[in-house]
Amino acid sequence: MDKKTIILKVALELFSERGYAATSTRMISKQAAVSEGLIFRHYQNKDGLLKALYAEGISKIEELYEPMLKLEHPKVFLKQVLSIPFLIKEDNFPIWRFFYNQQWYDPQLYRLTTKLLSDRVCDSFRLLDYKDPETETETFFVLLEGIITNVLLTKYNLTFAVVENTIRKFNL
Repeated sequence: MDKKTIILKVALELFSERGYAATSTRMISKQAAVSEGLIFRHYQNKDGLLKALYAEGISKIEELYEPMLKLEHPKVFLKQVLSIPFLIKEDNFPIWRFFYNQQWYDPQLYRLTTKLLSDRVCDSFRLLDYKDPETETETFFVLLEGIITNVLLTKYNLTFAVVENTIRKFNL
C-alpha cells in the first residue's frame, strides 16, 4: 500500500472513531508514520482529506446501489433497499460510520447515503397506491437509517427482526 493510501486509510479510521473536528493532521501523520508535510503534499490540508473520503464513500455507495436501481417491481426494490445494512461489507463499515458520524456536522452530507434512492422509493410507494408516498418515504428512510446504524454499531444484534417487522409494516 502506498503512503497516499495509508494516509487516507488512517484518516478514515481516526475520523470515524474520533470525528473530523477532533482529529488533527498531526495525529494522522503520527499514526500513519509519515510526515505532516506529506499529508499536505498529497491532500493540501485536512479538508482535502475530507473531500477524498467523501469521493471514496460516494463511489462505494453507488457501487452498492447500482444493482438494486435496476429492479423494476416496487416491492422487490423496497425489500432490496431494506437489505442494504446486510450488503455493506465489513471492510466498508469505517466509511459508513464516518458518513453517519459526519452528517451531524455537515448538513449537506445528511442522507447522502440514501439520496440516490429517495426518488425511486417515493415512486415505489406511489406505484403501490400508498395514500401519502412522501411521508411513507420519510418513514421508510428513518427506519432504514436506524437499521443501518444498528448494524454499524452492533453487527446485526436484533437487526433481522427489525427488518422483518419493517417489511410487515409496509406490507412488502
